[in-house]
Amino acid sequence: MIRKNGVYKSKIFKKNFVQIVIVPIVIIAILGLFSCIIIEQYVKNEINKNLETVLIQSKNNVELMLGEIDYLYMVFGINKDVTLQIKRILNSLYFSLEDIWQLNMFKNVLNSISYTKPFIHSIYVYFENPEGNFIVTPDGITNFQYFYDKRWFDQYKKCKELMWVERRKIQPYNFTEESIDVLTIYKKIKSAYSDVDEGVIVLNLYYDQVKKSLSLQSSIPEHAMYILDQNGNVLVSNESESSNVSSLVLLKKGTDNYLTKRLESKKYNLTFVSVVSKDYLYSIPIRLFKVTLELLLIFIVIAFAASYYIAKINYRNIKKIIDTINSATEGKPPKETKITSNDEYGYIMYNVIKNFIEKHYLVARLQALELLALQAQINPHFLFNTLEHIYLKTLALTGTPNEITRMIENLSAILKYSLSNPKSTIFLRDEIKATKAYIELVKARYKEKFDVFWDYSEDVLDVKVMKLLFQPLIENSIYHGIKPCEKRCGIKIRIKKLKNDFEHIAIWVVDNGIGMSKEKLEEVQGRLSQDFDFSEHIGLLNTNERLKLIYGNNFKLKVWSKLGLGTVVKIILPIDFEYRKENG
Repeated sequence: MIRKNGVYKSKIFKKNFVQIVIVPIVIIAILGLFSCIIIEQYVKNEINKNLETVLIQSKNNVELMLGEIDYLYMVFGINKDVTLQIKRILNSLYFSLEDIWQLNMFKNVLNSISYTKPFIHSIYVYFENPEGNFIVTPDGITNFQYFYDKRWFDQYKKCKELMWVERRKIQPYNFTEESIDVLTIYKKIKSAYSDVDEGVIVLNLYYDQVKKSLSLQSSIPEHAMYILDQNGNVLVSNESESSNVSSLVLLKKGTDNYLTKRLESKKYNLTFVSVVSKDYLYSIPIRLFKVTLELLLIFIVIAFAASYYIAKINYRNIKKIIDTINSATEGKPPKETKITSNDEYGYIMYNVIKNFIEKHYLVARLQALELLALQAQINPHFLFNTLEHIYLKTLALTGTPNEITRMIENLSAILKYSLSNPKSTIFLRDEIKATKAYIELVKARYKEKFDVFWDYSEDVLDVKVMKLLFQPLIENSIYHGIKPCEKRCGIKIRIKKLKNDFEHIAIWVVDNGIGMSKEKLEEVQGRLSQDFDFSEHIGLLNTNERLKLIYGNNFKLKVWSKLGLGTVVKIILPIDFEYRKENG
């Protein structure tokens, strides 16, 4: 019997161990592995998208600056009338009044280009002449003998390329060692009749301005960006000057420890490079894996202890039942058993003993037990506490506030605003604050899709309006007007008291999305005049219905729209309606 009891005990322990330990561990391990893989792929894809977007933006910005050389070449390089006049003036020892007039005109054109572009330091226009004359901004005509910058001319003579870019320093004053760091683009002027160089146009750009175009906002830390010339040398970098030494640094960063993206600018023979350490790519999956492993180890220890404890209790109770059944079978009086109200084994023992006394034999009974499902009530405090816990966990994983934590903050603010205050009207300042949180939350999904502009004065902030007035209208503009539109759009919310009518306030919600056709607008206006029903413009109809319930006929809601231009929603509300309602 002892051996059998030992077998029973072993079976019970194995069964509990499988149910409590093995199955959950397998499930957690599989889910953890898939989570790490999915997060790794997601992070990698997002980083690639971010790198590509920032790289394209930087390339476009820099090419926009360098593109000024093309305009200068069209005006001073291929325009025969202009080039002949400049050549004649540069080769002259003495200037006539017409020469002076022409020279001032060329000087004004160059200065207008230089002054209107803050990234331009100076412009040189040179045609071959024995006097060594050339035109420079802002002075006009000057000579190599008197001009502080002469190195560009050596580069022009030495380089065989038609157009090239280099970084150099200009020292405008001899009495100080202070110099200006510039990025210079050269474009040679070729003769129309031969391959001989007639001259060159030199455009000097402020290096810091070009560098700013590489310092675009990125969610990736230690994101290095470079511009390389045709020889692979670093022209511009968003890193510190000490790290911007040569292309060897970039080549080292091209190893397996770094993620590198390149974008070629064939027009200017430049290469744009973006470099990110792969340590950042795998940091979040590694943290998640470590946390999962720690939780798994803790769970195994707790599960082992729980399995042993439950197996011990089950074995003791089953042994009592087996002993009672054996006693009844052998005709012996059963041992006295103490039954508690929460002891399921005691309940079985009670029925065994009762049948033994009444009938002197055991009758097996099968009883069906119905379990009542208790629905957990999710109240606002539970929801806010849960969001706060998620916020802290996310902050602990990432180390710093980020887009996800800001989304959680905005969502928490919106839910708190929606659930915490039961009043049907609210101060306009609170409604604006909650709407701005909603806009930030939506912008996390549609970053480059739209902008929002507010237009209101301080005297309207203490006016009471219907709660959740703006959110459905903005949501309607985003999903039906802006989302299908290919361009970047805008939403303007304007609030003001009506002139000559200080008892009403007007609210406009305007977007420049795709708008509605005349037929669609008539359909929407028809639905607004009818009883509430569901349609694709549920936000607009819902707002109209709630305004009816709160203000009755003391409000106006109008919609204007034109296909391809956008949509306007105007609402007129009484200012003191709520006050009269509460005190009347």
